[in-house]
Amino acid sequence: MALPLSANKPDPHDYLPAPPRAAAPVGTASTASAGSMTSVSDDDFTAILDYIAARGFSFEPWQVAAYITAARTKPFVILAGVSGTGKSALPKLIADATGAAIRIVPVRPDWHDSSDLLGYEGLDGKFRPGHLLRAAADAQAEPDKQFFFLLDEMNIARPEYYLAEVLSRIEETGALAADETGQALRPDASGETSTGAAWADVSLPANLALIGSVNMDETTFGFSRKVLDRAFVIEFSDVDLSQIGDGDDASAATPLAWGADHWERAAVTLARHPDRHSPLVAQVISTLDEVNQVLTECQLQFGYRVRDEIALFCLAAQSAPEAFQTADGGQIGALDLAISMKVLPRIQGSGVAIGRLLDQLANWAQPASGDAPSFPVSGQRLDMMRRRLIETGFTNYWL
Repeated sequence: MALPLSANKPDPHDYLPAPPRAAAPVGTASTASAGSMTSVSDDDFTAILDYIAARGFSFEPWQVAAYITAARTKPFVILAGVSGTGKSALPKLIADATGAAIRIVPVRPDWHDSSDLLGYEGLDGKFRPGHLLRAAADAQAEPDKQFFFLLDEMNIARPEYYLAEVLSRIEETGALAADETGQALRPDASGETSTGAAWADVSLPANLALIGSVNMDETTFGFSRKVLDRAFVIEFSDVDLSQIGDGDDASAATPLAWGADHWERAAVTLARHPDRHSPLVAQVISTLDEVNQVLTECQLQFGYRVRDEIALFCLAAQSAPEAFQTADGGQIGALDLAISMKVLPRIQGSGVAIGRLLDQLANWAQPASGDAPSFPVSGQRLDMMRRRLIETGFTNYWL
C-alpha cells in the first residue's frame, strides 16, 4: 500500500518530473546514463562471473552486480554474513578479474585508534606509516589503476575508534570536484614514500575503495549510524550447499583489463549527476520519501547522503540491468536491493514502536494490492526482523 505523504512536507512530484505512465520497474530502466565513468555492460558482468567460476567459486549474479555497482557508487562497502560464505574471497576475486590491486589486512581486537591504519611516530622519532596510508600512497602513485583495501573482520574492534579520520575523509571526497585533492590522511607525518612523495601529502585518492568483511556474533561489535550511513551493506546469508563450482582449469580464467575509469563514479552527489532530473530519480525519491516517513516515528529517518547514494546506485545499475539476477534467473530490483543495503540496517531495538514500524514497512514492501509496487528483497528481511522481535524481544538487521 502507498503510505500518505505528510501535509506539511513537499511532494517530490511537485519539484521533479513525473514518471511516465508505462515506466519500467524502479532501478531496472534500460537506458544507461551518460556519466564520466566508463560504462560497464551485462557482458562485463558475464565475463567476471565466468572468471569467478573458473577459479572454483560460486556467487549469485546479483551479489557480484551489487558489489561492483556499490563500489562504483561509494568507495566504502561492507560485506556481512555467516562465516565461510565468501565475504573475503569476493573482493579478491573481482580485483583479480578486473586487473585491480587489493591489499587485505585483518583487523585486530586491540585497534583503539587509527595508528595501525594511518601510522604513528615511534620512540626514535621516525614515522611508521600504517597499512591504509601505504595503500593510499600506492594508489596515488598509479592513478590509472584501481586499488582496493579490505579490512577483514572489521568489527572485531570498534570501527568508530580506528576509522574515525578515514570516515571523515570519505565524506570529504564526496564534495570534491574531479580535479581537486582531499586533505591529507596524516598531515603531521614525516618522511617520504618509496616514490619520493611526502607521507604528509598522501590523501584518499578516488581510485582507492575501502571494503570491510564482518561477522555479526557475540564476539564482534555492532555498527553505529555514522558507519552505516557511509557504506553499502551487502548480506551473504543465503547459502546453496549444492553449488560446488568447477575450478579444474583455473588457468583458463582470463581477467578483464579494467582501468580506474571503469570504477570511477559518474557523480559524487546526486546534484552533479547528468540524469538527476530523470523519471527514474523521481521514482526513487518518491519511494524513499514514503519509507522515511515511517522511519520518522522511531527517529530512524535518513538524510540527503543516503538519498543520494541510493539514487546514484540505481542510476549506475541501469548500464547492466540483466546482471541483477538470482542464479535461477529471477530479477532483483536495484532500488529494492539498495533499500535493503542502505536503510534496513539502521533499524534495531525493542518495544511496541519498533514492532509497529516493522509492520508498516512489511506491508509497504509486500502490499496486498497487486497494483502497488513490491520490494521482495526488503520484505524478506523485514519478515525475519519481525519474527526475531516476537521471539526474542529485540531485533536488528543482521543474521
